[in-house]
Amino acid sequence: MKSELLELTWAQVHAFRLERHHLMRRAPKAALSRVVGEICGVQAQVMSAAELQAGARVDCRVEDVRDALWKRKTLVKTWLMRGTLHLVPAEDLPLFTAAMRTRLIRLRNSWLKFFQLSEPEFWEVIEAIGEALDGHVLTREELTEKVGKGRSQRIRDAMKSGWGGMLKPVARSGLLCFGPSRGQSVTFVRPQQWLGAWREVDPDQALIEIARRYLRAYGPATKQDFSRWWGTWSGVGTAAWSGLADELVPVSVEGRRADLLSADAKQFAKQPKEASVQLLPAFDPYLMGHSGREHLVDAAHHSRVSRTAGWISAVVLVDGRATATWTHKAVKETLVISVDPFHRLTATTISQVRRRAEALAETLGMSRVEVRIL
Repeated sequence: MKSELLELTWAQVHAFRLERHHLMRRAPKAALSRVVGEICGVQAQVMSAAELQAGARVDCRVEDVRDALWKRKTLVKTWLMRGTLHLVPAEDLPLFTAAMRTRLIRLRNSWLKFFQLSEPEFWEVIEAIGEALDGHVLTREELTEKVGKGRSQRIRDAMKSGWGGMLKPVARSGLLCFGPSRGQSVTFVRPQQWLGAWREVDPDQALIEIARRYLRAYGPATKQDFSRWWGTWSGVGTAAWSGLADELVPVSVEGRRADLLSADAKQFAKQPKEASVQLLPAFDPYLMGHSGREHLVDAAHHSRVSRTAGWISAVVLVDGRATATWTHKAVKETLVISVDPFHRLTATTISQVRRRAEALAETLGMSRVEVRIL
């Protein structure tokens, strides 16, 4: 028997996601790692942006995020979804790497040709990198020297390549994560040793659990959305949705078909009443969860949010949709925020932007705020 489509509005969907992303009200500092886990990690190729992504959701300072990473080790930094750097709860890392190690992005011949490696050579080096970190904290240069010893120059050159080309699959296999920086140099460690605890997880069950968590934060969504969020258009979405088949209900969001966890359907019983304004930092996860952003930003302004080289701007959200971009800078003890609207902002919105800016200043440890509307 076919399930009836649950009819939803985008206003309902935005309200649900904002709540699940802890953007309606910030969680207490003690919930930092839990909140990061509930949104399936924050994107961290720009570390300052990751700290602000956490601060937008949690009543904390950037120092608290750093302490969670390097002192308390309740968060961990590594390459995960879409091959990009993320911060995730340390206790969840075995789950992510179990799901990913058998579902890495397929090696392209052009990629191997660029690095002048055969596929067997590539996987042999991946294993060697993990072995080299056993019991050691190494910079990229030290890791290259250790693994490259006795190997060809082209392998050494491949390890020195930018963007972590050779290191990403090591990380996604659970053999590498970031350690504390040594001066200006980043270091890498074995996560099992750095974190002091590890658990083995079935890869198929891990994928299903990640998809379940994804839907709790980013639903309603399609399996194509999940695949895009994951970082590949392969069968990963189909496998995840198949595993969740008994937990999904079909919905229609103003004519667009998607799926929702049945446990969350009751959350949509009422229309949202609470208006909301948020300042989302660059690369915010709220903007990264779906294969398209048409429901988040008007097409006419899309290029101002999704910029060249994969850069995702910091945006002002009004009721879940982007209405402006913003930048910030520190001038002595003052946080100066410049807002570039897509259209004229209401006085109420500007007032809410100032309130959000004050919270952002607290996160950055600054005492004063100046908001400029361009």
